[in-house]
Amino acid sequence: MPRVASKKLFICLDGFRATTAHDDFFQRVFALLDKENERLVVCSSMDTLGKRNLEDDDHDNIQVFFMYSWTQPDYLAAIADQAFCDKIVSKLDAMSAFEVNEDDDFEAEWSEEDKKKHAVDLKFYYVGGSCRFMFQYPTNRVVEILETAVESVHNKSDLVKYCRGNLHNDAINRLYGMQRQGTGNGRFPVSSYAAYLFANECDEETISQLETRLNASNNPSVDGHLFEWLFVAAVRKRAVKLFGDHGIEEVLPQANVLRFDPKKRFRALRDGKIGGDRSWLQPTAWNQGGYDAVYFDKDEGKAIFVQLTRSDKHDFKMRFFSEVLLKLKTAKMEIKQVLIYFVVKPAQYLNFRMGHIDDRDVLQVHDARWTRPEESHVRVRAFEAAPILSFI
Repeated sequence: MPRVASKKLFICLDGFRATTAHDDFFQRVFALLDKENERLVVCSSMDTLGKRNLEDDDHDNIQVFFMYSWTQPDYLAAIADQAFCDKIVSKLDAMSAFEVNEDDDFEAEWSEEDKKKHAVDLKFYYVGGSCRFMFQYPTNRVVEILETAVESVHNKSDLVKYCRGNLHNDAINRLYGMQRQGTGNGRFPVSSYAAYLFANECDEETISQLETRLNASNNPSVDGHLFEWLFVAAVRKRAVKLFGDHGIEEVLPQANVLRFDPKKRFRALRDGKIGGDRSWLQPTAWNQGGYDAVYFDKDEGKAIFVQLTRSDKHDFKMRFFSEVLLKLKTAKMEIKQVLIYFVVKPAQYLNFRMGHIDDRDVLQVHDARWTRPEESHVRVRAFEAAPILSFI
């Protein structure tokens, strides 16, 4: 290794993965180091380390630092550097081309900063916390990598099971990211698209079993993911029942689940229908406010919103619902009834309460029954998965 007299040597080994070749190379470099005056830094995009031997770490003076997955503010801060942005702008190529939406060019009059932010938002759906996915690969390649990784898993329950803990070491590592969680670190699907693939591949019974076996209620973030996936897996295959006070039981329609971009218009079809009609629609934004799924039936004039929450309190932000309803009206749907469900787990039902109430009066324009106080019209219901029949 090249050395300069009186200068300390600092070596960075980037892109390390859990392979025999990389491990052998690390051992060779480490053996050549002067442990007193030279340092080796190993950078890895793997979100987990596998099991560690603390005694060996202490003996070899190894220190471990966690680099958490990137967030949207991190990406925006990075592309604020114009020189860097010019180098990677071709990779910000995600399009919101969904069968539900029109291909609007609504961003034509935006400022350059707004356009860059929108480009990051669109790609964030696919890449999430992976800066390598964001800046190194075009979107179609990211989709291919994620789908191939999911398909390569023989036991699909592993997709959800590996969200538990942060000491896994496996071939599907690229499907996950890491964020700070309480005093530790949490392992999550790397992006909303990865989570969408998880829900597609894992049936309702599998997710229910994993939720029980992992005791997920002790892990709010993972529990939230499981609860959403459970609902998505359920409504595809059966009419989901929701339960309320005094024996109230309501049934949600069984339907396919599609993705949609709430910022764009609904696609008008030749037969007078609207793209997404009689389907459950999931917003593409990972942090979409207001609701997690929406269903509408143009012929009946009905729109159903579902907000899934594992918390004992949730805010009610009505503008997000109104934005969807306005776009349905633009698509020539006559809205006759708006139903909003806040859906919780049975154990939370009695303790649930409404948080902040924002944007009053905007729903009454669409359905005259939404008078003040609007929160009294929200249907708080409990959702329980189908019975577990066997263990994995």
